[in-house]
Amino acid sequence: MLTAIIWIIIALIAYAFREQLIQAAMFIGIFMGIGALIGWWLFDDSSTGSTVGFWVAIFIGLKLITQSLGAEYSSIFEYAYYIFSLPVWFLNRLQHVLSEPWRYMFKTSWPDEDTKEFLRPVLYGLQLLLYIAITPLRLLNAFLYNIVIYGVTELYDLFFEVLQPSEWGEGYGDWWEWIYMLPLRIIKYPVYHGGLVLIEGAVWTVIDTIIPAITMYHGTDLIAGQAITGKAGRTWTDGTFTASQSSWGGIGVYFASRRGVARRYAEDPHRLCGANPVMIVCRVSLGKIINYSLAPYTTYLNAGANGNPAVLNRYADKNGYNTGEWWNQRGGYWEYCMFDWQNRYNHPWRIRPVFVFNFRTGRAQHIESGLRHWLFSQVVIDDILNSYRFTTLVVFAFIVVIWFVCYGYQWLWNEYLWYYFL
Repeated sequence: MLTAIIWIIIALIAYAFREQLIQAAMFIGIFMGIGALIGWWLFDDSSTGSTVGFWVAIFIGLKLITQSLGAEYSSIFEYAYYIFSLPVWFLNRLQHVLSEPWRYMFKTSWPDEDTKEFLRPVLYGLQLLLYIAITPLRLLNAFLYNIVIYGVTELYDLFFEVLQPSEWGEGYGDWWEWIYMLPLRIIKYPVYHGGLVLIEGAVWTVIDTIIPAITMYHGTDLIAGQAITGKAGRTWTDGTFTASQSSWGGIGVYFASRRGVARRYAEDPHRLCGANPVMIVCRVSLGKIINYSLAPYTTYLNAGANGNPAVLNRYADKNGYNTGEWWNQRGGYWEYCMFDWQNRYNHPWRIRPVFVFNFRTGRAQHIESGLRHWLFSQVVIDDILNSYRFTTLVVFAFIVVIWFVCYGYQWLWNEYLWYYFL
């Protein structure tokens, strides 16, 4: 009887502090995983590495708690994320710079029209050579963002849904229902949806290596951020990016290559309410890009506060460009517009949310039931099936993932990692 009472008390405590417990578990897991990788890589001893990572996490956690009594435990999770994000952010920026290193020479439309006509095909050819040269960097970034970061942040949302359900009928608002629906939530969220997250992350790692993608940032408010990134059918926009009618760079979906720019837009009271600014971190397949400084001068004049966005979109459609790139002279930063006349990039394969960062709370925003799936979603599948070429690419990516799981990792270890590094 006493044992039963003790377990009931433990269960009640776990339920009361479920948010803090899952954040602590994710924080410790990150350090244990990194420690295991380092231990395996350097000493062929992942067990000792994970143990060291565990105690490092405990030390940092206790230190932060001591320094900020009463602070939310989620700040520790944020601290761990920023430790890990610095080298990842650098690799992403490096890919962005190397993919088009001459962009910094063309912040204004200084070449004459004949020179532009000559430069556009020449620079496009150089870009193809750079595409081949930085393939290993694209693969590394795709692995880090599509599998590691997307996997960790999405599994966090899914485990959170187990402990604090948001759906009626799954334990929301009812203690007894929370208990007897617990096994179903475990199967539905971490097992089923978590498995889909890992599969689609692996598939998109292959695709991003072939079709270049970069991690970019979109500033908005919390309501729109949750609507854009949530699973279809849960909110008023069903997970859509609505094309902006801005006169700055065309009609389409806007992104920044720097987090500070996204924050500036999210906190701008003239565009949004500014009360709850968030940043959506996305993997974006920009496609064929036109730097407006290399476009005809009459087109270049329509990029800016007094421009006509329809002119920019017509030029892009006529010449097969997917994205406009320009230097915002007033703000001092690069901006990108994915051209979109009729929201044709909604529910897209081109824009894939990784996580939502809330500037007010200073941590990743929990999305109820998790982010919309990158691949296993009817609207995304419909978008893919509209192109037989992309359907073929997705099938090829699945074949590569299956081969790697069955045989490839052994080949990678025996023929490459062991020979060149160990």
